[in-house]
Amino acid sequence: MTLLFYLFYILLIFRFASGFRCDRKPYGSSTQPSEPDGRFKLEIVSIDNNAYIPEQLYTVQITETDGESHFTSFMISAEGDIKPDPRNPRRLITMYPGELRPQSTTTAKYSDRCLYSVEQAMASYKTSVSVYWQAPPSGNGCVTLRAMVAINDEVWYEDGVPLTQKVCEDLSQPDDVAPQLNLECGICDEAKYELSFTGIWSRNTHPYLYPENDWLPRYSDLVGASHNADYILWMPGNLASEGFRDLAEHANSSVLESEIREKIGDGVRTLIKGKGHGYHKMFLPTYSFFRADKENHLFSAVVAFTPSPDWFLGVTRFELCQADNTWLKERELNLFPWDAGTDSGVSYESPNIVTYPQDSISRVELSSYDKNSPFYEVDMKDMHPFGKFHIKLIRTYHRDCEEETTEEPPATDAPATSEEEPAETSEEAKPEPEPSRYQTQLDSAEDGRESPLVTEGEVVTVAPENCPMSKWQDWSACDGECEDGKVVGIRWRERYHLVDGIPVEKYDPHARHHPRKEVSKYCKAHVATFEKEACEDECTNSEEEDDLTVERRVMAPVLPGGKWHSTRRDLKMKNNI
Repeated sequence: MTLLFYLFYILLIFRFASGFRCDRKPYGSSTQPSEPDGRFKLEIVSIDNNAYIPEQLYTVQITETDGESHFTSFMISAEGDIKPDPRNPRRLITMYPGELRPQSTTTAKYSDRCLYSVEQAMASYKTSVSVYWQAPPSGNGCVTLRAMVAINDEVWYEDGVPLTQKVCEDLSQPDDVAPQLNLECGICDEAKYELSFTGIWSRNTHPYLYPENDWLPRYSDLVGASHNADYILWMPGNLASEGFRDLAEHANSSVLESEIREKIGDGVRTLIKGKGHGYHKMFLPTYSFFRADKENHLFSAVVAFTPSPDWFLGVTRFELCQADNTWLKERELNLFPWDAGTDSGVSYESPNIVTYPQDSISRVELSSYDKNSPFYEVDMKDMHPFGKFHIKLIRTYHRDCEEETTEEPPATDAPATSEEEPAETSEEAKPEPEPSRYQTQLDSAEDGRESPLVTEGEVVTVAPENCPMSKWQDWSACDGECEDGKVVGIRWRERYHLVDGIPVEKYDPHARHHPRKEVSKYCKAHVATFEKEACEDECTNSEEEDDLTVERRVMAPVLPGGKWHSTRRDLKMKNNI
């Protein structure tokens, strides 16, 4: 009885497979296929190790190999893996093999006879033909591409090694896909991390449909949180919140920050915040610090870029507690665009097209048929990232697992930093001081590579004769939190490269024209344009007044027919008199 069951099962598989493989015989032919003789071959262009990248757009070709053979008819078909249905093992299902599509309607068309197939549009002599194949989404296993090639009605070939290619999914993951969670994190010590974001998106790295107006592209503020396993800032497959929509569509982070603050102490440990950059500072890194502990050992962070429909960069639920129960020391993550699912535009400057109903967060279609998309026919292997995160462990703080004191634990040695960090507080309900304006120079603005923090011997402060520079600007005010009457933080200053006596990359709002001046790579790499140093200063009264002014911006109601007056304006007029 068991033997009969297996025979029936094998027969069912054979019948299913035979039923799928439709009749690809040339129209009007009455002969059987000949054995392939190697004169024609099927190949997938730009595929490595027979592994496809999910949703990548590939070109599939049939070509002659001897320099003289021609064919008149063809058919290319895609077949997915066959496997038992998880919900009903007695039923077989075919995995989705992706989509075959003609490159030109004059050479190919969708087949009326076979599923997932294209064939000749007209029976004319040809030596090669190309069609598109959009690889299936992740999780669809292997795909077999088969070709039929006919010289005439009587001589035709199909299958065989030259005309068949089987490819399987590339299981390697991009950097910005979250690693596996460690739900049993057993680290007692707390950790302090530095997170930096460096933009790479530019006319040089992503030229197709890049905005013509150089003043337009910019990055939003860096926003995120360190949190526990129950908190979700964003996740593929989930719907974006109102704050997340505002960030992705308008690069406005204020509502999202409020949403995160509401969860501090209830799943969130630290609000991550860094200053966004635009125009000539697009490639400067922005920094933020955050804390992690045994319960809050994940972090999520996002940066939107504009103009775009609703695209952003980021990581979600990134694990810092490693499997061996040690803190992650350092990691650099290349970032590629995600789609928030709230706008259906296909290009950077597409008009607003509200997605209704709202779609879930997903990867932007990075290899597209649409010529209006900046990712039209892009090979994802050759695609430059749009930005990168750099995560670095600054120091750890010893804690006993049973300890529940609120005192600041002593710091232990951790990977060395290139500068002194600003003073910090240990309250969990407060975000770390924002160091987002503490930028450093890039090694090269052309390729967006991030340089280390400026240290002695790496970048000179005295410009050589062949690299003229402007004078240093005045030092900024000491930036940090006011505690006990003192500000402990960072101050900085800038200068600019001079080309023909004109300061390059210095914004002049009164200039009618902004000439493009090129600075040599040598000068960019070896002459500092930015300096920063630790500082300590007295808290000024102006800081207190600024805080009070913020609280007083709600104006008192004005009675109908009454005149509006300003106490501050009247006081200034009185003093002038």
